[in-house]
Formats: sequence, structure tokens, C-alpha cells
Amino acid sequence: MRAYSVLFLVALLPLASAATSIHIEWDVEQPVDDDRRYVEHFPSSSVECIDCVETTDDDIVVQWWRYSDQTGSSWPDDDANLRAGLMGVELNQSRSIINGNGEEERQHLIDVQGTLSIASELEDQYFLVANLTVEPLVDLRNDVIMQFLFVEERSTDQHGRELSYLVRDLTSEVGFFRTAGNISEVNVTVSYEHLFAAGVDLADERYGWKVLIVVMGAELDSIESPGVIALYEISVPTSSEQLGFIDYLPPIVFIAVALVIVFSVVRGSFNQEHGLPEIRARWKDGNDPAIAIEIDAKRRDVAIQGCEASEPWSMRGGVKRSTIESGSSTSFDVRFKKWHDQGLVLKLKMEVDTLGGWTQNIRLPLRSKVERSVEDEQD
Repeated sequence: MRAYSVLFLVALLPLASAATSIHIEWDVEQPVDDDRRYVEHFPSSSVECIDCVETTDDDIVVQWWRYSDQTGSSWPDDDANLRAGLMGVELNQSRSIINGNGEEERQHLIDVQGTLSIASELEDQYFLVANLTVEPLVDLRNDVIMQFLFVEERSTDQHGRELSYLVRDLTSEVGFFRTAGNISEVNVTVSYEHLFAAGVDLADERYGWKVLIVVMGAELDSIESPGVIALYEISVPTSSEQLGFIDYLPPIVFIAVALVIVFSVVRGSFNQEHGLPEIRARWKDGNDPAIAIEIDAKRRDVAIQGCEASEPWSMRGGVKRSTIESGSSTSFDVRFKKWHDQGLVLKLKMEVDTLGGWTQNIRLPLRSKVERSVEDEQD
């Protein structure tokens, strides 16, 4: 009976995969009134902004953090340093920029309409999609640029520092027509990997995110510095109470049938699943790249077959084959040839008694240079 149930469940996998795919879509709302200022704060490494301008509740205020390398903070700083370099903000200088060019007044010269979406094709890997139309209301200069800012309303790094409206991610690879009345279709995707590298994991933290669409530029005949000529502030509705609609939602009957089948299979294999080992991994202290792996065998013996690192990481030596008896534990180190600028993915291969082969993907975020206390190796 179980075999027939499994075969029937496999036949329904295409529908089941569609059911677990998520597509949360919502409209881009009206632009922020142009009498409300857009203020960018560049705080110092102490998180204070002594020389920043005073703001009101009516202002749209974002914060750029620039000191992760210097302080070992888990906040990203690449986009902040890029923005500061474009605006001439020196390191360790706290400063504010109003409306992109220091002017108290800004204009609305571009209409943006369409939808934003949070999608997931793989479990717990969410990414952002924008499907927009862009229409300039006047002729614009060629230096106009559209920015997508992924902002965290209240953010705390691993040292306990706190910032409000922290810019986690900046995407500005967007092109559109610059002549008045000429409508462009703009489609932008910000990948899961891109967001995850900026510390945005919507599967782990689903609340308190906003997307800002900021267009910088000027009219065709203007000789002024480019400023904010369109501003949209959109909340990300990742809560189920705020969903506009969910694509790929199967009928209730299908869900009920699938649940019955899954329950019958899971119930029969419950004891086996409890035999899988518990695995923990962490970066080791010290100058050289190395991790410590701890394995607790539960109800089944576990044979370690080896492991391999995904590119660009490369292991220094291998892992000794060994067997861990049920109810016991072991630990060992895995060393790597050099540091890289992206997180580590390690595939640990095991043989679990009566359960067969098993591969555990171990993912660790990159340690900062301050935590390593050394320069990156060159070879």
C-alpha cells in the first residue's frame, strides 16, 4: 500500500512543486509627495550622526553604513561606500544629503507604475521582481538613473548596534527612455543570492522591509546637479495577512489528498528519520581558513565518506573516513587553501546505517577580515 502511495505522490510532484512555489505580488502605489524631503544619512563608525541634518516624521530618511571592515559588523557596506564615493562623503565623516543634490526642493518628473513581487522557486529562497512602466513627464538629461533600495526598518548587527531604515541593498542597473511621454517597460530581478549577500533573508525575517524606488536626474536643459525627480516608498507584504494573491495555489481537494498521502508515508518512516545525525559547523578562530564540524549520531551508525567544497573554495587535504557509533559523537576540522569573498558551501558525504547514502550541505557566511585578523591570502 505504501508503494502505491509513494508512486501516486511522485506523479503529483509537478503540482506539489507549484504549490510550494510562492509569488506574492502587489502594486506600486502613488509617489511620495514632492514636498516631502528624501534624506540620506551617513553616520560615523560610532553609529552617531552628529553633523547630520535634523529631520521630521514627514521626511523619508535612509541610513548608509560604511564601516563593516573596520568594526567587524555584519551589516553590508559595499553599496554604502559606492554611494558615499559618488557624493564625495569622506570616511569617518557624518553627513546628510537632501534630495540627492542638497536642495530643499525636489520635483516629480517621472511616473512609475506596475507591480513588485516576492517570489520563491526553491524553498525559503525568496527574490524580488519588478515589472514596471516608466514615463518621463519632461525631457531628461542622459545622467538620469533609477535606484531600487531594499531597506530594513529596524536593524541590529551582531555587536548590538542599531540603525533605523538601513539600506541593505542597492540595485541601479535600469534603463528607460528619457523623452517626455515615451513609455518604457522595465523588468528587474534582484536574485536571492544578491539579497542574501546583503543580509536580506525573507525566509528568516519576514517583517519590517521596504523597497524605495528613487530616480535621480534633471531636466534636459538644466545645469544643476542631478537630484531626486521621483520617489516611491513601498512596504513588502511578506505577512500572510497582507498577501495580494498567491500564484500556483492548488485546490483544497488536492491539498487534502496530498496531506493524506504524505501522512501515510511519513508515519511509516518516522523512526528512520530520527536516525539521521545532527551536524553543526562553525568557523575556527585563527588566521587560516578552517571550520570545525561536530556530528552526533542518534539511533543509527554513521560512516563519514568524505566531503568536497563548492567553488571557489578548495580544501587543504581531505577528511579521514571514519564511523560514528549510534549514541556517540565526533568532531574534526576541515581546512581550506585560502579565503574567498563569498560564503562557504561544503558537501559532507555520509552513509547512515539502514538509510543509505546521505549528503549534508553545510553553508557558512564569510567571516569578516576583522574576525580573521589577517589579510586575504594571495595564492
